[in-house]
Amino acid sequence: MYVESSSDSAHKVFFRVLGPLRVCFGKREVSLPESRQLTVLAVLLTEVNKAVPVGRLIDAVWGDTPPVTADKQIQTCVWRVRKALVQAGSRADLIETVRGGYLLRLPDGSVDTQLFEQLRERGRFRARAGDPRGAVDDYRAALALFRGEPLAGLASRTLEPVAAYWAERRLTLLEECFDVELALGHHRELVGELSLLVEEHPLREQLRWHLMTALYLSDRRADALAVYHAGRAALISHVGLDPCARLQELHQRIIAGDPVLPADAVPFPGAYQSPVLRGVS
Repeated sequence: MYVESSSDSAHKVFFRVLGPLRVCFGKREVSLPESRQLTVLAVLLTEVNKAVPVGRLIDAVWGDTPPVTADKQIQTCVWRVRKALVQAGSRADLIETVRGGYLLRLPDGSVDTQLFEQLRERGRFRARAGDPRGAVDDYRAALALFRGEPLAGLASRTLEPVAAYWAERRLTLLEECFDVELALGHHRELVGELSLLVEEHPLREQLRWHLMTALYLSDRRADALAVYHAGRAALISHVGLDPCARLQELHQRIIAGDPVLPADAVPFPGAYQSPVLRGVS
């Protein structure tokens, strides 16, 4: 699910990069079958409203072995992307030719990464304002924008760190969301999701902390301790380290049968200025 930008309503184009790259006009998708066109567009989307040098596009498409005609081929790729977007209904000047490169000019809320950040910020505002349920709604809406690995299917060394960045943003927001959901008493509902995430990311200690907490609060003390020992074994095996202090403290609290969450836990206490939201309703 995504929320379209209300800006520039005559040309409602929405780009989705939190998964395979997709270009949408309402419910219609624009077809860009050639991987080079998708790669060029993806790089422009990583620098929305900024000039991207031709050299960066060449590196993204060919790496260290560009052809002699690379500049011309990039020009052709951009022309084909422009043509496909215009045929679908976008403005003709969506991709501008600038000195030494190209610029993709978009209003706020035209890319799913922008909506992700807006929903995340609104969720944090709601949590700090004493509305944890509203915060969870926004966090979950942001996380639902992911349709798989960011920029999946595009093999480009230029895009690898971008994909890794957004994958990390997703995990960080998940951890933030779990903090709020556990404080709301949703521990039983989280066990399944957390179990899958810990299996996928065995060295991520914060996720393991959440799973141990959810299990313990669900009266599954033995399972919570087993999760700790499995994590400790994985950490020692892979990086030669014991679990972090927070995880060790949780382990001791579970052994002792002590509370693991404050009775009056309130996520993000304190004042926080409401963010300005665009493209989110």
